Amino acid sequence: MFSMFVLWVVVFAGIFRRARWTIPVAVVTMVWSLVLLKLHMTDPIPLNF
Repeated sequence: MFSMFVLWVVVFAGIFRRARWTIPVAVVTMVWSLVLLKLHMTDPIPLNF
């Protein structure tokens, strides 16, 4: 989870610096976030409100 946080900090730094590498890093960060959330959200109780 810490790696996800660090990657998002890098993405926001790239946005503020208007760097060209921001979009590919953002896409990789979104995919990595989805992978981590999928791995960590293993609760069998559905959250139906």
